[in-house]
Amino acid sequence: MNRLITETLRSQFDSTFHMAQVLVKVCPEDIWAESYNEVPFWQQVFHYVYYIDFWMREKHDDSEWRSMIFDDAYTTDLYAESYEGLYISQVKMLEYLDVIQKKSTYLFDNLNDEKLSTSVFGNNPQFTYADVIIGQIRHIMYNIGYLNGILRELGLPESDWYAYNEPEGS
Repeated sequence: MNRLITETLRSQFDSTFHMAQVLVKVCPEDIWAESYNEVPFWQQVFHYVYYIDFWMREKHDDSEWRSMIFDDAYTTDLYAESYEGLYISQVKMLEYLDVIQKKSTYLFDNLNDEKLSTSVFGNNPQFTYADVIIGQIRHIMYNIGYLNGILRELGLPESDWYAYNEPEGS
């Protein structure tokens, strides 16, 4: 089975995922807990990490898909008031990312170029595996860019650009 496109998408996703992990690691703890434009830094990270967990799975059925289960009060709505008093530490977020990385690796290991055009929801052509993967790359990078902007504005280290086939630091 042909995997050229699948492996290209894996490389792009993995590079993006690496940047997401670095972002959590470089963010100072006090900034992690602070709100920017009414949204805590950690909550913005949880927002996109949750969607990686949701979309990067082999089966899109009624089975449990969450890699880690947090209190049901957590929501992906960035402006929800239900976040009052809730908090996910950087250590827990990195743990969450680690288990999602295993899940996404499994997904890529079981994909091929032909399956990329398969719908993940019945016959809906708007939600193929390729759409899901590319959509997640875009969503993650949008949020990393936003959060990097906060770190940059504060004169802090950020999640630098990371691309596959390049030695780190290039």
